[in-house]
Amino acid sequence: MPSFALPSFGTPSRTPPGPARRRATALLRTLAVLAAALVLTAAAGAAAHPGRTSGGTPPLAPDVVHTGTGPTGYRVTFRYKDPDATRVQIKGEWYFADPYELAALSTDDGTALETPGTPPTRWRPGDIPLAYPNSPAANWPVTDMKRGPGGVWTYTTPLPSGVFTYSFYVDCADDTQATCTAASDPANPPWNEHDGKVLGTVERTSQVYVPADTRFGTVDAAWQGPSPTGRRGTLRHLTYPAPTSVTPPGENHLSVYTPAGYDPRRAKPYPTLYLFSGDATEMDWSTQGDAGHILDHLIATGQIPPMVVVMPNTAGFPASTGYASFDRNLTDTLIPYLESHYHVSTTAGDRAAAGLGYGASLTNSLLFDHTSAFGSYGVFSPGRRGNYTLPAASALTDAQVTALSAARVYVGGGWQDPSHDYHADEVSLLSGLGVAVTPGFVNGGHSWSAWRVNLKDFLTHTAFFPPVAG
Repeated sequence: MPSFALPSFGTPSRTPPGPARRRATALLRTLAVLAAALVLTAAAGAAAHPGRTSGGTPPLAPDVVHTGTGPTGYRVTFRYKDPDATRVQIKGEWYFADPYELAALSTDDGTALETPGTPPTRWRPGDIPLAYPNSPAANWPVTDMKRGPGGVWTYTTPLPSGVFTYSFYVDCADDTQATCTAASDPANPPWNEHDGKVLGTVERTSQVYVPADTRFGTVDAAWQGPSPTGRRGTLRHLTYPAPTSVTPPGENHLSVYTPAGYDPRRAKPYPTLYLFSGDATEMDWSTQGDAGHILDHLIATGQIPPMVVVMPNTAGFPASTGYASFDRNLTDTLIPYLESHYHVSTTAGDRAAAGLGYGASLTNSLLFDHTSAFGSYGVFSPGRRGNYTLPAASALTDAQVTALSAARVYVGGGWQDPSHDYHADEVSLLSGLGVAVTPGFVNGGHSWSAWRVNLKDFLTHTAFFPPVAG
């Protein structure tokens, strides 16, 4: 059962200007004298940058630099080494928009918002990450990198505070990248990839965290950044028996987060969150969603209790049965498997289910059809087309309404999400039934920048709270 402590990505590498820099310079001079007599060995887990070498050569992992200049106070340099490549491009989660200047939400047919994307160089306070066109597709910019000595390709851009996902395209001849395969950063790989070997689903993206310089109007997103060593949880990748799974046959994958200090013998068992992604893989939430670092921060600051989080691969089950096959696998196979392998509560009130996009549709299927299996539900940006159809209030039985009334429900997403009206309809349906539903709408599109906030808000405002009084 391989396990990996959560990485520390994107730590800034330079000291801010001003008095702090002068003090740091004096300290460095003193250390330089001491260094002549001492050999200092840095622990691998404490490296400021993943991929930084010990021989003094420039790191290939993202270099996050505090510049103290506009527009954000920080810049990031990305690197990719391939001497044989003729073209390397980077795709990054960094188009922006002023949410209050958007003309209108998209229409029911999914027409995109007609607003040009703002590049990072023109970022202004209040701007949010928003793909262009804004739609359920990942319409982030693809930019050519510059070739340098030794076949190292680079791209430098300012970025505000937060987590940003990126990937590379090497020698892609397709201007739309539709026929090309993205690659994660070899110097900053996903946590399930080591020495070229991958456990489970290949994750073709990497992430970088950028701190905040609030003098430039950036919102401090430290809750998305890595926690100090000793406060970080652990991620494990598992393959478990799944009799109804078709691909792979008879088994399937999941990632499991356990909090720092997880104790399999403590008196009180841990609550469990079952967290589903929109792309169906077991890797999305722990990489693009930054779930591990968010959980670390919320647990360390006492905002949520320590918990076990299960992120299953939701693909591979018969499509002909709709959501029923996965639901049955979850309730009959996966939950018993987890409860027999981890020290978690077997009480429904100590279980929560949440997901985004397609994963939100799965959550809705559980909410309306298996209500008593969980005590809390988080529905983030359920899609309109081809996904779960909300039942009419008149179609629900008295037993369903009674069960729903005992649940805690959070429905959230981006105000600028093309399917926002669908989310609002669900809030209206549930509140009309007397269900304790918490709306969680934030400025954002159908993208991870909104879903990371949704996860934080769901955990701090809804999940595992006492059940609603009957």
